[in-house]
Amino acid sequence: MFCTYAHYTPQGRLFYIGKGSSELRAYRMTGRNNYWHKIVNKYGKPDVQILARWDTEQEAFDHEVLLISCFRELGHKLANLTDGGDGTSGYKQTPEHREKNRLA
Repeated sequence: MFCTYAHYTPQGRLFYIGKGSSELRAYRMTGRNNYWHKIVNKYGKPDVQILARWDTEQEAFDHEVLLISCFRELGHKLANLTDGGDGTSGYKQTPEHREKNRLA
């Protein structure tokens, strides 16, 4: 089961749209980009809303892309660095890859 979700500041401002292979991803604070962390550090732990549940990952990706596009068109400044629909569920970087990223 996959889901799409939204993060809001405690003040109610939408700042992130995501997709997860389970609802646990929506509540995890690790594996987020620096912009996301800056918002959370400034405003506090996000309020999480599960927006939809999907049988396939592709459906969740498609919904994520649609939501990011719609909310950006409405003027929301999202912490998403991409237009969505990317990423791989359960992918774990090798220690070599993590070291290469750290050095970069």
